Amino acid sequence: MGSIPPSTLPVLIVGAGPVGLALALDLGRRGVRTTIVERGPPTGTGELLAKASVINERTMEFCRLQGIRDEVAHSGFPEDLPGDTVFCTGFGPGGKLIGQLPMPSAETRELPEQCCEMLQRCPQFLFDPIFAKAVARQGMTDVRYGVELLKCEEDTTGVTCFLKKRSQTKDHEQVRAQYVVACDGAGSVVRKALGIPFEGKDLGYTLSVIVKVDLAKYHTFPAGERYLFIGPESTWANFTTLDGRLLWRFTVVGSGQKLPDPAAFDMHAVLRRALGRDDAEYELMRVLQWRRSQFTAARYHSGGKSPARIFLAGDAAHTMSPTGGHGLNTGIGDISDLSWMLAAQLAGWGGPRLADAYEAERRPIALRNGAGSTKNFALWTDRVGRDKLLEDTPEGAAQRKALGERMAGNMRQEFQALGLALGYSYAGAGSFAAGAAVAGSHPGVSLIVPDGSGAPPDEPDVYVQTARPGHRAPHVWLEDGRSTLDLFGGDFVLLRLGDDSDDVGDGYERVVMAAKKVGMPVEVVRIDNKKVAELYERRLVLVRPDGMVAWRGDVVPEDVERIVDVVRGA
Repeated sequence: MGSIPPSTLPVLIVGAGPVGLALALDLGRRGVRTTIVERGPPTGTGELLAKASVINERTMEFCRLQGIRDEVAHSGFPEDLPGDTVFCTGFGPGGKLIGQLPMPSAETRELPEQCCEMLQRCPQFLFDPIFAKAVARQGMTDVRYGVELLKCEEDTTGVTCFLKKRSQTKDHEQVRAQYVVACDGAGSVVRKALGIPFEGKDLGYTLSVIVKVDLAKYHTFPAGERYLFIGPESTWANFTTLDGRLLWRFTVVGSGQKLPDPAAFDMHAVLRRALGRDDAEYELMRVLQWRRSQFTAARYHSGGKSPARIFLAGDAAHTMSPTGGHGLNTGIGDISDLSWMLAAQLAGWGGPRLADAYEAERRPIALRNGAGSTKNFALWTDRVGRDKLLEDTPEGAAQRKALGERMAGNMRQEFQALGLALGYSYAGAGSFAAGAAVAGSHPGVSLIVPDGSGAPPDEPDVYVQTARPGHRAPHVWLEDGRSTLDLFGGDFVLLRLGDDSDDVGDGYERVVMAAKKVGMPVEVVRIDNKKVAELYERRLVLVRPDGMVAWRGDVVPEDVERIVDVVRGA
């Protein structure tokens, strides 16, 4: 292998969206310098983003690790606003209430016992600048706005990248990077250049508009974050709050066909139908046509004979319907996994199997979350039991009541999805069984040492904490006020559970010695806590830098070197 010139960038990140910024922040925390190139304007200065607003519990745990949880939790979104979803036929005198899905506000929401953080509402136009400011404060990243990647050429020691300032027409710059991570969205230039297929299905085109309107003036329904308008033709539009006040995203579900000129669409007519008034006062701020889809990259890295040096993350690797808010959160999960692997490779102790392990772990999660999001969208467009919704008859009232109950029950899995947020597992990633079942898996590359225990149910709205290898290490509040999760996120952590009298012959030192031989950092933490011992179930538990359990046992086996090699991808 050739030597790496001093001028070579450790990691070049393409795209300064939330996933790219989060990766830079986490790598910086691990001591890795990064460069981000973003073809658009500086974060927070461009057009208002009417995108993600649901920051799930796992992403909030990531924010806690980065020291920005308070900024996200108190971003300015009203903490007393109920999170209700209201189903109706429309506003105004003729509008009829169908039902609602109650969700408490941030200030009344109870923290689940399995969590140290709760779901938050933080619209992306507030979320992204929080990350951008954190990256700037950290000082480990050179963010270059207005610069686009033209192409990249990979070899055994790195990647040659050709960059161009968008303000220039001809001149381009050539830089070298040891690794490149594409966080450049669904239309990823990097993914297309690598020729990686984007597999899945279109779910149709949707029109959205940002509207400034005092919505409460036009209805007497309960206050909420979201209003779904449903007719005999199914769900035809919805309002979703952007700031909890006057800014709303109004989405027309429509036929799903792409319009040649979105600006020519009569958005005013649909808005007047929803508001129930021809004289309604509002301001249209931006109309956007976008493609709803469920696609997943066939590969998450460049592949080839040498260790991969180009990776995909976030929307560059997967797209999913926004019904459920899982897209951004899945992307943050990608970089939580990839970050420690890149740091391990750069430090020299990460093995050659890490690239394939990243794909084997994260691709099935994208397929899982994407399928759930598509299922949620199907509930919106179902037409069963809706033919009499508008009638002022006992039959119409009964149909509205039944539909309201059905919609609330179904959408509870969309907006109260603790199991989907925290219950994913890497236990089968890279196993021969998973390789046969999930396209894109790599049999034999698992970083998890199984212990033969059974898996808990994987249900969207049910989460059972388990320290089974391959799962998120359980949360328990410790006596000093910290969560067990606060112990993780740096190096590997070897937990020793129980008091001093319990550790005779457990052999924990052999794990430390085996790791030291290959340069893999391990921190040993002793915990004497009954609740922790009950949840973790073994006296020794090895937790990865991303907070996932890699191995557990009551004593260290004779082949401890094999365990260390498995978990570091050797």
